[in-house]
Amino acid sequence: MDDSTFSTRTVNLVRTGPRGGTPVVLLHSAGLDLTYWDRQIAALAPDRDVVAVDLPGHGRTTGDPGDWQLDRAVGFVRRVLANLEADRVHLVGLSLGGMLAQATAVADPGVTASLTLIDTAASFSDAGRAAMRARAAQARTQGMTAVLEGLFGHWFTADTRARRPDVVERATRTLLAQDPQVHAAMWEMIAGFELAADLPRIACPTMVVVGEHDSSSPVPAARQLRDTIPDARLRVVPAAAHLAPLEKPDTVTRHLVGFLDQVA
Repeated sequence: MDDSTFSTRTVNLVRTGPRGGTPVVLLHSAGLDLTYWDRQIAALAPDRDVVAVDLPGHGRTTGDPGDWQLDRAVGFVRRVLANLEADRVHLVGLSLGGMLAQATAVADPGVTASLTLIDTAASFSDAGRAAMRARAAQARTQGMTAVLEGLFGHWFTADTRARRPDVVERATRTLLAQDPQVHAAMWEMIAGFELAADLPRIACPTMVVVGEHDSSSPVPAARQLRDTIPDARLRVVPAAAHLAPLEKPDTVTRHLVGFLDQVA
């Protein structure tokens, strides 16, 4: 992404906490927005410079389907980081955000002081890629309502869906506000994502976090990240599916704060 493209779009982010340290930058998952980091921001902000950004076509950042080619999406993240005027950042990504975090660390190793990769993967099975392409086609031809049930079956455990309808309702409202063409392009990009061979090039301390019942980026995918990134450790979150920071925010935040304290 060139500077002119970046400068003419509306980029929405929030930044809070004391300046002067290494910023913690939070990248959300597909279809959501920066507000879903609310619990983590509240925990980190008293002591750390915290930045959460809306990815293209999400929240209040403008975007179109063309933004969702991997090089352009990574270029967007790199420009956001450059504008923070910090030497390095602690990069935290959930699902899609974790893929962009991995790719950013590979493309620009000097920018990442650490990585936290939550409910994400570096590679997918052929069946998984086909399902993602089918989801993209469904969003493109039938709209966002058609993809909700399929997503929520992966995103939340049955217990969460029964006990926390407010969480599901919040995600429903956010998804229904998204452009289905942007959503489709994003899933097509994810379906083609493949970074496993590049993981040994990630040179910073890394924490991999995965929900015990994550069916989209399951525990074996998290183990691949842990085993292939040279300085990586794994944390499994009990009773969580694909959006562990929403289902088990206290557990995920405790792991994140503990990791950042170790690598700071």
